[in-house]
Amino acid sequence: MEEKALAKVSDVMTEPMEYGKVFAESGIFPDVKSAAQGAIKVLAGKEVGLSPLQSLNAFYFVNGRLAMVVQAMAALIKKSGKYDYQIEEQTAEGCTISFYLLGGGKKELIGKSTFDKIKAAKAGIINKDNYKNYPENMYFARSLANGARWYCPDAISGFYTVEELQDLEPSVSKEKTITIDAEGEVKEDAGNQA
Repeated sequence: MEEKALAKVSDVMTEPMEYGKVFAESGIFPDVKSAAQGAIKVLAGKEVGLSPLQSLNAFYFVNGRLAMVVQAMAALIKKSGKYDYQIEEQTAEGCTISFYLLGGGKKELIGKSTFDKIKAAKAGIINKDNYKNYPENMYFARSLANGARWYCPDAISGFYTVEELQDLEPSVSKEKTITIDAEGEVKEDAGNQA
């Protein structure tokens, strides 16, 4: 019985490992350092309906975990046929996205997700360079990921985004500090200038 199970695992892994080997040897995907890493990305993509090449572009290894790029997450929601989303507001201050359930020719609002400067400050991530240099992108990524997990988790299979896992890394710039006071007011400080 155990031999049959191992044979099935071997059969399931042969194709992803072959892809992984090609992808690792190509050098085109810098985070794929081995056939096994390539195979993991291919298998993850297969779980959400992506081709092997789409999988290599959709997933990255971040802090020892597999993460999905937010563009792939957005595409999976749109192509699900079950869900949709619409950006309500996207600025350097925050992003709000509405999520919809599709069916019977109707579009039913199932919830909204907002991620903004205040939430980023409370999470302790607002002083990271990406939030300072690309705030619209980062607020969109967090708003979309949170909303997807809350309202359409089956479309994304529970994956975290690259941005979320990167935010777990401790890296704070000392050039400018952003704080939030007790009233929720966001304050920017130019930092210590010599």
